Amino acid sequence: MVTDYKISRIANNELLLFLKNMGCSDIQFRLLCFWGRHPRSRLSLYTVARALDTARINLRCAIRDLVEKDILIEQHDGNGLTTYALSGSQRIQKYIDELDKLDWSEVIILRKQLKKENGPPPTTDDEPVLFNYLKK
Repeated sequence: MVTDYKISRIANNELLLFLKNMGCSDIQFRLLCFWGRHPRSRLSLYTVARALDTARINLRCAIRDLVEKDILIEQHDGNGLTTYALSGSQRIQKYIDELDKLDWSEVIILRKQLKKENGPPPTTDDEPVLFNYLKK
């Protein structure tokens, strides 16, 4: 367990390391929390977007990354509908179950710790000098 003294709460260190090592973005974190509440569901992109109240375009890349990391599986039916479900991996399901067991305040704390671990999003100052030169 890790204690964040600023927030005075405890978060699961193993879960935090899993999320950090997979390079979990904010939208991916929301998706994992969502699948924690619906672990056996097979859902389309449209359904997930509606449930999370976000645009499909915002989810496509995040879901694709989770599929590439074998956290979600992609399934195609005969009608051209693509659905997504949690991987059958025991390791992945263990972490998703742990995420689902957290109460709302612990989820917020974990999200803040993950943001702190991943650092702030890059700014234009972080871009290579050559790229800045080409933009002018």
